[in-house]
Amino acid sequence: MRWSSVVKPASLWSLLGAGLELAFGQLAFATEAPQYQIERCCEICPQAMLDSTYSGDLSEFSKLVQGQKDWLFRTKTDLMTQMGTTAEGYVRLQQLRDALKKKGVELMVVYIPPRGMTNAEMLDPAVRQGFDYELAKSNYHAVVEKMRSLGIRVPDLTPLLYEHGDAEKPFFFKRDHHWTPYGAEFTARLVAEELRKSELFKTVPPKEFVSSPDRLMPKIGTLNSAFDKICGYSYASQYMPRFITEPKDESADLFGDAETPEIVLAGTSFSSPQYNFGGFLKQHANVDIDNRSVSGGGFHGAMLQYLGSQDFQNNPPKVLIWEITSYYDLSMPLFYRQIMPMLDDGCRDTAATISQKVALHPGKNEVLVNSDVRPVRSENYVADIQFSDPEIKELRSSLWYMSGSKDSLLISRGREVEPDGRFVFDLRDDAEWSGQTLLSLEIEMPQDIPAGLQVEAKVCPRANTSKSELQARAD
Repeated sequence: MRWSSVVKPASLWSLLGAGLELAFGQLAFATEAPQYQIERCCEICPQAMLDSTYSGDLSEFSKLVQGQKDWLFRTKTDLMTQMGTTAEGYVRLQQLRDALKKKGVELMVVYIPPRGMTNAEMLDPAVRQGFDYELAKSNYHAVVEKMRSLGIRVPDLTPLLYEHGDAEKPFFFKRDHHWTPYGAEFTARLVAEELRKSELFKTVPPKEFVSSPDRLMPKIGTLNSAFDKICGYSYASQYMPRFITEPKDESADLFGDAETPEIVLAGTSFSSPQYNFGGFLKQHANVDIDNRSVSGGGFHGAMLQYLGSQDFQNNPPKVLIWEITSYYDLSMPLFYRQIMPMLDDGCRDTAATISQKVALHPGKNEVLVNSDVRPVRSENYVADIQFSDPEIKELRSSLWYMSGSKDSLLISRGREVEPDGRFVFDLRDDAEWSGQTLLSLEIEMPQDIPAGLQVEAKVCPRANTSKSELQARAD
């Protein structure tokens, strides 16, 4: 039988006393979590074992299993053994690294191992027996070494597999897929150690930071919430301190303009403020860091947002830290179709081969037509779409070719991503589309579009395609 705490405060007097202390400023930070009575909880229900349960919002939690000491795991992602990407994905990843290097930016990837690997000791014996830990560990190492062979700087996070903190300071939450602030700090130490090996990093002005506990943070847990939806009951919240990081010399930036940080962190929700990974990284690397991470944006959201910004174009960093978790497949073709032309700011600094600005209406809109039959070969060109309303976060488009082929493309920005109404992407360059000439571009709009909405559409040569190549391929 499982046992866990449920939300029942120990006494009214203890809460009243704490409130009085806060009122008189005598309690800056609660160092202990609330005390609870213990009630019997929580046997996993039969519905949690059915594949049909995990649809819609629950699809990311397949399948929940109970671990030891009230832990929950997802068999599909926490216990995965296959990681990395396809051969084509690695080719695209190296192209991204090489393009950044040409701009003087070193790419570092912080590749977080699966939660089941880092806390395998918390698996129930039966589940642990069916989990090939050695294979998972071997594949994780292989991915790290493969990325290093591509010239990408990757810190060694394998100490996370052997050091897990303690009962009071665990590195991962029991029923949430994120690390705790303690795990974030431990990882930040490892990342800072790798950063110091970078020659570019050595040119970054040092700056001292200190981290301190701010307040207690209750964590219901993503796995716990899914457990509640499926079974109708759940565990109590787990409490951890939340930390903040500040300059050691608080007067350092009071006079004069603060310099733009030369290190940028573009990560997932693991790098959000509640875990303070970026703050701990500042502290242990002794440099200022611009945290451009996006919670809920997947492995690609922060990179698309930051590399598509004028901040990157005007002042690229010396080191770009890309924090990702190992359950993401880095082979997503649409990501690379967007990110590569963004590095060169789409068509902003390149003369457009075809350009048109039109008013939009609900339904299908033909926004570009290659009426002069120019040799716009798919593998050589970029599309740059700018809506007059920056709040537009979805592009439904169709590219028609002279051969009659049609490439349908949907680009959606999550609600967490800051919108700018701009969509940049390469026309397709895989074998099926290579050599095909663009005929037109259509955009489909919903019925409730803003009044007076316009779009400016451009097609221009890719930055890495020379004029001689364009002419040769046209001939």
